[in-house]
Amino acid sequence: MIKIENYDNKIVEIEKIQSTYIILKMDNKLFRFDLKNKKEAFLKQKESGKLTFYEDHPLLINHNESNLEVFINSKPENLEMFINDLKNSIDEITKGWRNWKDYIEINTGIHYQLFLQNVQKGSGKILKAPFSVIENIEKICDQHHVKIKYFGEKVMTPHQLIMINNQFVIAEKFNFI
Repeated sequence: MIKIENYDNKIVEIEKIQSTYIILKMDNKLFRFDLKNKKEAFLKQKESGKLTFYEDHPLLINHNESNLEVFINSKPENLEMFINDLKNSIDEITKGWRNWKDYIEINTGIHYQLFLQNVQKGSGKILKAPFSVIENIEKICDQHHVKIKYFGEKVMTPHQLIMINNQFVIAEKFNFI
């Protein structure tokens, strides 16, 4: 059985990319992989480069882990330092592959200004993020003596990632057809 992970570190060319499948050219042969439950993609046809396969990567955190909704229940003594430490704690987990503000603005639907107001007054929703991000944020909150409460269930759903140069596709599975 052909598995995409067998082509890790091989030079490939993206022959065709559709919403449900990808056709890769490797060693002058075409291989079609169906994208089971594709979650995210940034690929261009005819691009070629080294294929790398991941089951563990910062880009996968958003899909492998369920999101928890976080509410703040007390205010920090030093707002600027707290926000900076919060940002750094998120960046530590995502390794810069995700914008830390996305967990505020995109995931929660609140804008950054409302986030700042909620942190300043020590009350309200502040973000929604994967649970490993929240676990890291909890440490920062403890250091700043800030109380938070989060809601949601910690659930893992494994996904896979292939990268070709700096382009990528995330799906539950890449099935050879």
